[in-house]
Amino acid sequence: MKKIILSLLVLIIVVQMNAQDVTSNAGNTGDDQEGMARMIELMGQKIEMYVDLTLFTSMAPNAYVSENPKAVIMAMMVPDSYENSKIKMDKDVGEQFTVTEKGETEINGVKTLFMKGTSEAEGSVLDNMIYCVKVDDNTCLMVVGMVDQLTDAKYIESIMKAVNSLIKKKLLYSNRPKELIIINRAYARFFL
Repeated sequence: MKKIILSLLVLIIVVQMNAQDVTSNAGNTGDDQEGMARMIELMGQKIEMYVDLTLFTSMAPNAYVSENPKAVIMAMMVPDSYENSKIKMDKDVGEQFTVTEKGETEINGVKTLFMKGTSEAEGSVLDNMIYCVKVDDNTCLMVVGMVDQLTDAKYIESIMKAVNSLIKKKLLYSNRPKELIIINRAYARFFL
């Protein structure tokens, strides 16, 4: 299972590095240490979401796993704009991940980027789902789900419930009056 989590993190880092390349190629030369510190800070934030704990066990903040069958749900805030995320999802993500579908859709009325595909880890072929939602101009929320292709459909349904719960919470906060969002901004990141 550690190899699955490791391959998941490698996939996310590759996607994020592509996004940072897009930003630096556009002429933005920021302080690399500051950017890395922000990425670590955002990725470490606790994100509230619905996860069926009868199927998944909490392994780390925002990461839930199932040993048998192999399945993972992981959410994180990433320091990237929605537009850059869109560009990076159009780039090649490498040999470890075969893209079967990608694009932009609406989930609960919110524009959402998605990428689906397959990868291999520990002798299993995994179906992968990545969803990306804009939080603010420089931050996105990413949700990643991985599940063994031989797994019962209830695991995929559980991953989609987690994605939907995060997007519903985003809607809850974005539909509030602007003053409330400003006052609760520090707390909002925990619920997005």
